[in-house]
Amino acid sequence: MTEAALIPTHNFPQQQEEEIMFQYIALDRSSQYDPSLPHRHSYYEIFLFDKGGGTHEIDFDTYPIPDHSIHFVLPGQVHKVNREPGSFGSILLFSSDFYYLGDPANAAPPDRLLHMHSNGAPVLTLTAEQFAELQQLSYAMSKEGAAGTRIHMDIVRSYLHILLLKCGQFAQTADQPHVRAESMLFTRLKQALEAHYREQHLPSYYATHLLVSVKKLNELCRQHSGLTLNGLIKERLIIEAKRLLLHSGYIIKEISYHLGFEDPAYFNRFFRKHTGFSAGNFRRQVQQD
Repeated sequence: MTEAALIPTHNFPQQQEEEIMFQYIALDRSSQYDPSLPHRHSYYEIFLFDKGGGTHEIDFDTYPIPDHSIHFVLPGQVHKVNREPGSFGSILLFSSDFYYLGDPANAAPPDRLLHMHSNGAPVLTLTAEQFAELQQLSYAMSKEGAAGTRIHMDIVRSYLHILLLKCGQFAQTADQPHVRAESMLFTRLKQALEAHYREQHLPSYYATHLLVSVKKLNELCRQHSGLTLNGLIKERLIIEAKRLLLHSGYIIKEISYHLGFEDPAYFNRFFRKHTGFSAGNFRRQVQQD
C-alpha cells in the first residue's frame, strides 16, 4: 500500500452546489475526523489563529502556532494540527471551483496569491492590527456565507480575494519562517505553470524550464499536492476550460484552440474524461441551474 493510500483525503464537508462550496468554521467546533492525525483535503484551508499554542505540521515540516497567525493549506498537502488547550480561532474552507468559477477576473490561483510575497511559506505571523483586519473579513464571509444564495456567494468571493491580497501585502514586511529549497522550487513550478499552461501541456517543458528532471518534479508535486506534474497541468486546463465555458461567449472550438488543443474533438474527450460531462453538456447544465 502506498503512502498516499495510507493518508486519508477528506472532501468538502457537505455535498453542495459548486457555487457555494465555502464554509467558515470555528476551531472549537467538533470535527468528523481527528485533525491531529496526518490527512489531506481536496479543498483549500486558511487557519486564522487568534490565540496560538501548539504545532501545525504541513508537508512534514513542523511550524509553531503563534498568536495572530495565518496558516495556509493547499489541496493535497499533508498536514496535522496539534493545538494546545486554550488556543482558538477559525478556518475558511473553499474549493477550487468556488474560487475560480465565480469571478473570471480572479486570474491568479489562490496558492499563487498566498505565496506571492512569502516564498512559499505556509505560515504568516501578523501584528494584532493586521490580524484584526483579516478577522473582520472572515466574519463578513461567515455572515454572507450563511445565507447561501448566489449573490451572497459572490460577495464571499470578493471578500476572500481581498483577504488573499491583504495576506500578500502583509507578507512583504513579515518575518517569515525558513522555507526549504523544495518549497521554493514548487512555488517556481506553480508560477511557470500559471504562465505557460495554455501552450505547454508536457511535463518535459517545465523540467527543462526549471533545469530539473521530470522525475524530481513528479516527486515534488506528489509531496506538495498529491498529484503528479501531469495531473497538475490537466487540473489547471480543466479549471480554465470550466471558467471559459461559464463566463465567455467562446464556442467550444474556440475554447479548445485557446487552451492549446489543435483538435476540438480531442479537447472534448479530455474534458469528458476529467469531469464526466462533455463541454457542451457542462455549459448547458450550469446555465440551467
